[in-house]
Amino acid sequence: MARKRAEIKSKKTFKGNRSKVLAVITIIIIIAILGTAMTFYDSSEEDQNGDNDSDVGDSNGKWFFAMDTSSAQVGSYYSTGYIPTLVIIDVNGDIIHLEAGVHTKAQLMDYVQQAQNPSSSQSLGPAPDFTLQTLGSKTFKLSENEGKVVILDLMAVSCPPCHQQMPELQKIKEELSDDIVILSIDVYGASGSETANEVRNAFGEYIKE
Repeated sequence: MARKRAEIKSKKTFKGNRSKVLAVITIIIIIAILGTAMTFYDSSEEDQNGDNDSDVGDSNGKWFFAMDTSSAQVGSYYSTGYIPTLVIIDVNGDIIHLEAGVHTKAQLMDYVQQAQNPSSSQSLGPAPDFTLQTLGSKTFKLSENEGKVVILDLMAVSCPPCHQQMPELQKIKEELSDDIVILSIDVYGASGSETANEVRNAFGEYIKE
């Protein structure tokens, strides 16, 4: 009789332990499902808010690098005879500033603000259109960026002041985020005296395409 009672107690204990184990497993499964759902939700929300950097085709707030070509001749259209030369193009597609020399962040901020709110007195005329392939294999056509402020940076790897200009452009990029588009163009690319790999080696820290 005592043995039978012990067997019944053992069975009850086993059932009780099994119920506890099943309850723990169920809780673990629920937590895992909730964690997966939250991860999916965060990822979807990030994509909807445009925080995913995979959309490299959108030129908003981008800094592109390209080599000039003999067909585009951007360096000739916007030449001052020296580099670096910075060209500021307003939201109407007109040039409001074209000047050689290293520009500071403060100077660039002033020109960008003028370009965002242009007046006829500021215009130096329509910016000549051109098309270039960026180092990220994207097609950049200037006229397709009308409505945005564009900074053209005519530079070269072999130009020491051009290297000084890069940190100032980076500061502007960080400050103005999606309000501007920057295109740095190696003007010696047209003659083939500098290559895309040389640009990547020299300015790789700024190339985010």
